[in-house]
Amino acid sequence: MNISPVIAIACCEKSLGGYAIQSVNQFYIDAVTDFGGVPVLLPATAKGNQLTQLLNNVDGILLPGSHSNVAPHRYGAAHEEAMTDEGRDELVFQLIEQAVDKKIPTLGICRGFQEINVALGGSLYPFVHHAGFNDHREDQTDDFGQKYAAKHAVMVEHGGHFSKWLNDQKEIPVNTLHNQGINQLAPGLRVEACATDGLIEAVSLDNHPYFIGVQWHPEWQARQNHFSQFLFKHFIMASSQRNGVRVSGQRSDR
Repeated sequence: MNISPVIAIACCEKSLGGYAIQSVNQFYIDAVTDFGGVPVLLPATAKGNQLTQLLNNVDGILLPGSHSNVAPHRYGAAHEEAMTDEGRDELVFQLIEQAVDKKIPTLGICRGFQEINVALGGSLYPFVHHAGFNDHREDQTDDFGQKYAAKHAVMVEHGGHFSKWLNDQKEIPVNTLHNQGINQLAPGLRVEACATDGLIEAVSLDNHPYFIGVQWHPEWQARQNHFSQFLFKHFIMASSQRNGVRVSGQRSDR
């Protein structure tokens, strides 16, 4: 019997009406479900042995986007941020460490992409349009179709995962909803794609079954987007392979 892979989605810590809440945008949950995964929300309060125990029952990790930014002290910067989420930082940095160590398939999106780079030793530009790049910020509209519409292309690097999936297709049209971006690339990360202005937009980790980060938002209408299908299908496929090993191990322990 095939068992769908369990995908842990990292939560953000937010306040709503005076209440502390754990939250994930529905778009990410839908994308995981649409491609055959079972989404489980992982609270930012999970730590240490508790987190390890939870990850023993997980086949993949999704690090979603957020309006908050990685705390500057995480990459040695001293500027102030209008919106941070230290609870999420703490959770995700632990997740990334365990995902690398245990080779858990991982997909990072927007903030998740930036978290991957910082957690592995890289740094960020606080505002990419102040650093000589184009303005990559989101369109301030209530029309999601317009907000998430493709705004520019990313150029695919030859020899990476994307190049193989796309048979050396040179570029991918993507949306753009971010202020920050990669400054110094973390050791061990491979560039998968760059925007036409040179900003790094996608990375992968060598010697890992699936460890990929993208700066854009592939979760938006993922079933209708050609490249989003590749990202999520390969993510769920790698998670399914881990699922088979994990379930077989649990059975053998009985």
